[in-house]
Order: sequence, then structure tokens, then C-alpha cells
Amino acid sequence: MIINITKFIQSFSTAVDYLEHEFVDIRPYHGRRVAVLANRMGKAAGLDADELYGMTQGALLHDCALSEYLKDENVNDKLPGLERVYSAHCLAGEKMLSVLPLYSAAAGTVLYHHERADGTGALGKPAGEVPLRAQLVHLADMLEVVFSFFDGGDRFAEAAAWVKENTGTMFSPESAELFAGAVDAELLNSLAGDNCKAMLDSLEQDVSIDIPTSTLVEMSRLFAQITDYKSPFTRRHSMGIAEKARRMGEYYGYAGEEADKLYIAGALHDVGKLLVTNDILEKPGKLTPDEYKTIQNHAMGTWNLLYGIDGMEDITSWAANHHEKLDGSGYPYGKKADELGRNERLLACLDIYQALVEDRPYKKGFSHEDSMGILRKMGNEGQLDAGIIDDIDRCFSPAAEDKSGDSVNAEGKADEEKPAERRSGWRCPVCGYFYEGEELPESFICPDCEQPGSMFSFEEGR
Repeated sequence: MIINITKFIQSFSTAVDYLEHEFVDIRPYHGRRVAVLANRMGKAAGLDADELYGMTQGALLHDCALSEYLKDENVNDKLPGLERVYSAHCLAGEKMLSVLPLYSAAAGTVLYHHERADGTGALGKPAGEVPLRAQLVHLADMLEVVFSFFDGGDRFAEAAAWVKENTGTMFSPESAELFAGAVDAELLNSLAGDNCKAMLDSLEQDVSIDIPTSTLVEMSRLFAQITDYKSPFTRRHSMGIAEKARRMGEYYGYAGEEADKLYIAGALHDVGKLLVTNDILEKPGKLTPDEYKTIQNHAMGTWNLLYGIDGMEDITSWAANHHEKLDGSGYPYGKKADELGRNERLLACLDIYQALVEDRPYKKGFSHEDSMGILRKMGNEGQLDAGIIDDIDRCFSPAAEDKSGDSVNAEGKADEEKPAERRSGWRCPVCGYFYEGEELPESFICPDCEQPGSMFSFEEGR
């Protein structure tokens, strides 16, 4: 497949930035600002085109393994200060980016982007053992974190003094000299707000390359890992759908590439949830009308993140339309049957099926039989494709799973939780979300799986 790899990585960077902004309060477009600064210094250093391109991609995605940074169990207590928590983050980030085409020319950029010149960084490497490109990303990253150029203001003199003060300890003399020669007040001031997006487009090559679908599958897993990490409510939801989508593609007789494309669409279908904060996604009580709308807009968020990646138009459509219904009651566009192809219809069915069979912190996964009963009800009501529902039954029934050696209910399960105390309220039949109270708002939308409140059933507590 010929894919615009530049746009793919920029979309991936946007996803990382949203997650980073929410969890560690870094200002928006951090990755892009680091990439602009590193690119400017890399050009001054005379890096060749391939190395410069790879370094810029590494700068955009330097925090892709944010989850490892946040895991206390990965802290290496032998490393000093804050740097001690960065080692697993760097190792995991380099491993993730190793699947990207063209990154090999700049290998080590992410691995060593938390090394200090004096050797007291994440992996204990002094400047002489660290590629210059990694030193430049480190300088750009630290400068951006400390001064937050997103907010604007003329801080060049202060930033230049800070770099000079930390030369020899945090930064090597070579990287500090490149900063002094390549970065000026005009550049730093121009990074305010979202200006860095256009700046990066003007600096970076727009590259489209022929990528094997097996490589694109690996790249889509990077997106899915970030999406599913965001909330423990759906820790393997995306991958569960991706695996089932490929199985269904094989069932329909799709060639290898077409089945892979279904897998990719399944892995990417919920990336729009990265644009929705967890205080809404995991809110235990009543959502406001605006919050309902925000959750529903995640499907449009998926479209916005993937749109413009040349070569992925069909994958984008399948992924972004996974909440459309045949009767026009879905979203974000309210499309009807004649506007939805088989793959859009398939992902809509699989999204609900996966939500049913997987465990969530507040409910055990439903059996295949119970899940099929709910899907068939939706099929009979004209919301979902009844033929595809029958095909899902054939592919994932216990008998079919016994033959394949897989277990549907084993995929995507969260850690077991103690049964919740019984209360009066309304239960979503698709994902098990529970709304406490005698009355359900007329316009209620399930905050977890986005099903309408009209499907909920009342449960009397004790």
C-alpha cells in the first residue's frame, strides 16, 4: 500500500499529544514544537536528508511510550532524580518506533533522548556515546518543557541563558552551539499556539512510500496501544476488534491485504477517544447534554485524526463509521443503509459484540449466546445488518472457537473485580454500564458504548 507516512506520523503525534496533555499536563502540540526545534538544529548540523527526516519523526513521537513513563513498577532506582523514571519510557519508545519505515536512518534518537551530557541521564550514557540527533531532540524537549513556547511571549534571552548555564551537565557543548547558531527569538515566538503545525509542514518532506500491509498492521498497533492505555475500562477493546475483524475478513474470503486492512481499521476505530478526557469517559454519574455530545463526537475525532493520510481512505471510512446504524439513528453523520458498505456494517457489529463479551471493571463479559441475542434484537429492529450478525455467530460460536483453538471470552478481559453492590437503576444491555436512579433522562446516551437510553432496562435494587 502506498501511504503518506508523513501524515500518518503527524496524526500519531497528535494522539500522543492529547494523551500527554491530559496525563502530565504538557501544553498541546508538544511533539511538533520539539520536532521544529530539532529539525532547525539538525539542518545547521548538516545531517543528511534521511537522517534529518528520521530524527524529525523521532522528535514528533519521542513520547510515544508515555505509558511506560507513568508505570511506577518500571522505575530504575539506580538512576538519579527524575531521570530514573525515563529509562523504560526510552527503551519502549525506541522499540515501538523501530517498526516505522525510514526511522532506521535515525535509530537511537528516541532511545537516547533523555541522556545528559554528563552521563547522569536515563541510561547513563555521556554525550560522547550518544548520537548528535538524540542530543538535539533532548535539548529541544527539555527547552520546550521548561519554557512552554505554546503560551507565547519573548523568552529567547531567558532560554539562551538557561541552555548556556546547563552546558556541560545537561547539554553537550556541540548541541548548545547548534542551538545558539540555529535558534533565534523569531523562531521561538512563532511556536505559540498551533502555529507549529504549519511550520512543521514547511520544514518537513511530505513522503509517500509503498508499505507492506504487515508493516502498517504493526504501525496501527502503536495507535491502538495508546488508545487502549487511556482507560482501564477498555484496555484491549481496540485489539479485540482488530483480531475479530481480520477473522471475519478471512471468513469472507478477502485476500491477505484486504483482511489486514480490516484489522487496521479495527485497531484504529476508537482513536478519536484520545480527544475525549477521562473525566467524561469514566464519569460514574449523570452526564450533561454537552458531555453526551462530546462522547458521541469521538467517531468524528477518529475521522479527523485519520483524514488526509493518502492511501488510507477506505480504512478511515470503515473506522470512523463504526457507530452508524442502518436506520439512520447512528452518528456522527446519521448515515443510512444505502450509504454503508459491508465493512462499515461489520465494524459496527463487531464493536458492540466485543463490548459485550469482554470484561469491564463493572461487569463480567456476556456469553456468546447472550451477546448474539442482543445483536439479533438490534438486527430485527433495523439498526444492524442481520446477515453479518449471523456470520459473527458462525465465526465466534463456542463450536467455532473450539475448532480454532481460540477463546472469544478470553480476549480483552480486564482483571476480575468483586461484584458490585445491587442498586436501583438502568443497565445498558450492550456493555453493562449502570445508571443509578429511578428515571433515565430521555436523551441519555451510554457513556461507554454510546448506545441510546431506549435500550436500557430497569433493575430493582435490594
